[in-house]
Amino acid sequence: MKTSNINIDISDDIKFITAHLLSDIVYLKNKNVLVTGATGFFGIWMLSIFHELNENYGCNINVTALSRDPENFLKNNPLFVGKINFIKSDIRNFSIGSQKIDYCFHMATTNALETYNNEDQINKIDLLYEGTRNLMEQLVKADIKKIIFTSSGVTYGSLSSQKEYIESSVNAPITTEISSALGEGKRLAEYTIAYFCNKHKISFNIARCFSFVGPYLPLNLHYAVGNFIHDALNEKVITVKGTGNDIRSYMYIADAMIWLFKMLCSSKNKQIYNVGSSRKVSIKELAFIVKDLISPKKEIIFLNQSNKNDNFNRSIYVPNNKKVINDLNVEEYHRLEDSIKKTAQIKL
Repeated sequence: MKTSNINIDISDDIKFITAHLLSDIVYLKNKNVLVTGATGFFGIWMLSIFHELNENYGCNINVTALSRDPENFLKNNPLFVGKINFIKSDIRNFSIGSQKIDYCFHMATTNALETYNNEDQINKIDLLYEGTRNLMEQLVKADIKKIIFTSSGVTYGSLSSQKEYIESSVNAPITTEISSALGEGKRLAEYTIAYFCNKHKISFNIARCFSFVGPYLPLNLHYAVGNFIHDALNEKVITVKGTGNDIRSYMYIADAMIWLFKMLCSSKNKQIYNVGSSRKVSIKELAFIVKDLISPKKEIIFLNQSNKNDNFNRSIYVPNNKKVINDLNVEEYHRLEDSIKKTAQIKL
């Protein structure tokens, strides 16, 4: 989903993030970095971090960003005009020519609006496989040193409430479920990266990302926490479309950014890491948390609809994040309640 709200202020969060990256600045100085999926929810945060590192820490990082519509993004985010080198192209057929690239954050996938509008399932697989293959072919020629891929917890398939999503799991989506396209596509992309990196001796780590909350999260699509915040701010009631029984967790986006940058700057290689919060919350509980924080007097209604999302049903979607916390010496820095307030742009 392309970001468009130029009134959102994340400057304090960006300073918080960069303060946690001070020991890693030497790793980033004077480097050439490519960011795919650069204009989405994760992308605007990542570009903002690079901007801060260049403007206030003298890092001189040359950032190239891949986008299908950079003009619209820059129109709504003028901070980056003249600061980021954009390539306007689809990831499946872009070229970086003779440009040298040291590091890459690969985040390109079907965007949030396309997913909300029921993007054809086979197109999701095509974009992830063909796009990642083209990307890796480009990066090999660019003498890439390390790549971080933002995969997804959906690669594990659907687990029962008695299990947890852990990196050593061999669980996977069911291939005969048509709704498993995103999970299958992410797995194909993971394999493609591992294949090229092993063949050409390139370092890589994979971030299996779960659910997030924070400024720039679309509030009117298929994200429950975003929908609740939108309703709390703008509607007469807060609507829960399902039963509210499913279990989720939500990490603040600034925390996720710290984890991803640490993943890049770490000497760790060929690792899969879960990126997400370990705090479990039911959708029903989440709705009441949002209500109490933003609009205590509003009613919550439950529609008890079946899941119409084009991803397979998951009664629980919470990662075990002990591996990344132990390996990279990171933590969950923000409480869910504070994260919701920050997303709603309410003073803490």
